[in-house]
Amino acid sequence: MRFVVITTQDTYSVALREAAAKVRQDHGIDITVGIYIEPMLRNDDDWQRLERDIRGADFIIGSMLFGEAIVRPLERMLNAATCPVLVVMSNPSLLRQTRIGKFTLHKDQQEEADEEARGAKKWMQAFKPKHGHGEGQRQMDLVMGMSRMLKYLPGKFRDLHSYIAMHQFWVHNTPDNLSRMLCMLIERYIPGYKGRLPIQDPTIYPDTAIFHPDAPAPFADMASYRKWQRRRKRKLDKGVVGLLSLRVIVLSGNIDHLKAMIYALEQRGIEARLVYTAGLDGRPAIEQFFSTVDGEQRSLLGGRQRNAQVQRQATVDVLATTSGFALVGGMAASQPDKAREILDQLDVTFIETLPLVFQRVEEWQRDDRGLAPMHLAMNVALTELDGAVEPTVYGGPTGDQGVSVPIQPQIEQFADRIARRIALRRKSNAERKIALVLFSFPPTLGNVGTAAYLDVFASVHRLMHALHAAGYA
Repeated sequence: MRFVVITTQDTYSVALREAAAKVRQDHGIDITVGIYIEPMLRNDDDWQRLERDIRGADFIIGSMLFGEAIVRPLERMLNAATCPVLVVMSNPSLLRQTRIGKFTLHKDQQEEADEEARGAKKWMQAFKPKHGHGEGQRQMDLVMGMSRMLKYLPGKFRDLHSYIAMHQFWVHNTPDNLSRMLCMLIERYIPGYKGRLPIQDPTIYPDTAIFHPDAPAPFADMASYRKWQRRRKRKLDKGVVGLLSLRVIVLSGNIDHLKAMIYALEQRGIEARLVYTAGLDGRPAIEQFFSTVDGEQRSLLGGRQRNAQVQRQATVDVLATTSGFALVGGMAASQPDKAREILDQLDVTFIETLPLVFQRVEEWQRDDRGLAPMHLAMNVALTELDGAVEPTVYGGPTGDQGVSVPIQPQIEQFADRIARRIALRRKSNAERKIALVLFSFPPTLGNVGTAAYLDVFASVHRLMHALHAAGYA
């Protein structure tokens, strides 16, 4: 039995292979999962291999697929596939290739003239893809609350339940959940397996929570996290760094690079408070776990109108993103104005660390250009609009299995920088040192401090007085 999975990132590779191994062990099914990520599709040979795999597949899954270079050829291949196809959170052209049982999202599909079809049509119309960057989130919003009822209904309703449940399995992507997902799809859509495999709901994890590799489960609130930290009896008195991540990254289990970062910070006596979010908006993490209002931890999102006059008090010394994405909106819908609004309230340094996605570690290390252009655009340029500084690569996939590994020298450098940032933040102004760099071009021609229509030295003199008034020496 052959499943083919096509997606953008390596996040799912390791968890899917573990899930397939669990299905083989628990149920004796000879299942393999062929995983194709966008960076693997670089030449004609790669595309031809994928096309052959699609022709021989028993089931095809697609997720997070955008961009003309991958959408157009995939649209043609999936349209020609003879097995069930299930695409989620992707370009509308690919979403319309979904067809499982009697459920389809194809815009030209004619509904059967029976009572069941008329009843299901309204539900199906809600999932017809719209255009725009928010399509993935729009579909996830539809998922909430629908699956419990639909799973007990027959026929097309059952297929609709499969499509909804797929979203839940996919975003709560532990190896155990992905194993349950494979069992559901095999039992319902692979001939000869009906009634042979269990149909189980996914285990649901909080949208925002604190994660630590030594803890038994994520923490949904600060009180339980602090209680657990007290039991650890680790001496973490050198400050706190707030680390931002994504739920799909943390739950995948493919996080040796994140673990290495947390442990490197703890070795320096720094509390590494890593918080994941379900979507590409880091503000819920900041509001719930990295700051207070009026001395209490609380969220300002939750459906209430944001009060721009509220001043948050940071409970971390430094903030760092570990996903490499812009703080609000991610790579496709970055909103730097909203990001800067909450960062101004937080008033701590915002540092960027990024995992490799479009390059293997070995490729990055031997490439004189360093980061691939896609990384530079998504993970450096966009985050700088938010105000992020000092981008550092800390890990990424290695080999051909998608296993993420830490780049230890980079992690040690990052941890040292965090330690120095915290130490600097805790010094008085009189203990800090500031350097002023004056413009001088062309050099050697007596042009020190020149600037068009600006009185540089008078400005420097005024700045020095302002610094002195602020307590600098």
